Amino acid sequence: MYKLPDGQLDIYSVYCPLEQLIDMNNRWVKWSKEIPWAELELSWAERLYASRGAPAKDLRKILGAYLIKEKLHLTERETVNVITENPYLQYFIGLAEFSHEPVLHHTLLGRFARRLDKAALKELQQLLKRMKA
Repeated sequence: MYKLPDGQLDIYSVYCPLEQLIDMNNRWVKWSKEIPWAELELSWAERLYASRGAPAKDLRKILGAYLIKEKLHLTERETVNVITENPYLQYFIGLAEFSHEPVLHHTLLGRFARRLDKAALKELQQLLKRMKA
């Protein structure tokens, strides 16, 4: 038997910002507001990104994913998996809406880590200290 659609909207096709779905008192939300993302982007852009080649991924996504990996002591693959499953972690890395698709490839985290110099690693350790729960 075939049933005609009744015209009701599919709840998954309606845009719903993450801020309407999540508890704004969650630790990941609070940490996302404490980290100076714009300042980090300005200071790290010259060190990490070349002036030629393909456009790079958004620094907040990569840096946020790296911080999640270090904070939760996860592998690169598992980091991508938990971000894909968790709206709070997606908010932390700067997404405006929940996505069921991975936001980055796990190998990107390793390449990112290899490009970090001592000053960047020191900054990351300071950020992780600020993220005490």
